[in-house]
Amino acid sequence: MSNIRYLSIDDLVDYKKLLLHGIHEDLDVFAWKLQNERCLAELNIEKLLTSDPNDKVVIGAFQDSILIGSVTLIFNQTYSLAHKAVIENMCVMGDSHAFREQIANQLMKYVFQICNDKNIEILMTSLISNNISGKVFLSNLNFEVLALEKYARKYGEDYVDEHWLSYYFNGEEMRLFD
Repeated sequence: MSNIRYLSIDDLVDYKKLLLHGIHEDLDVFAWKLQNERCLAELNIEKLLTSDPNDKVVIGAFQDSILIGSVTLIFNQTYSLAHKAVIENMCVMGDSHAFREQIANQLMKYVFQICNDKNIEILMTSLISNNISGKVFLSNLNFEVLALEKYARKYGEDYVDEHWLSYYFNGEEMRLFD
């Protein structure tokens, strides 16, 4: 069992290292926005890790005090949007697919608990259209595909399409992990 907790500025070096592994495809990526190191530079990790925990948190999974997975949860406390949240940049490393999936499930259980505590009703994410493993993982958690956004992102001269997915909380979400 891994240790799951919020990341802080003290985790900056390890978090950046994990994200770089994701960019270079050394681990499983799920809700991923970082296609290259320029994207990582624009992310402003320092601000992300020191931001107000009332609008976003970065959650990390540790195995033997080594950061092996993370996910960012973004929520808005604005009156009309407080019922929704978005996950981004979820990645997990490990020796086997089964182990990585177990860690990803632990991260999502933590995310779902935060959503429950904050009365979030809708959890959304987007995936690059060729991220089949991410789509399968989220589909197994009962995320539904909302739409395909063509030309959603442009990296240099290359465009990528994204699938938008959503999860609607209905009081049964915690049973997914039993």
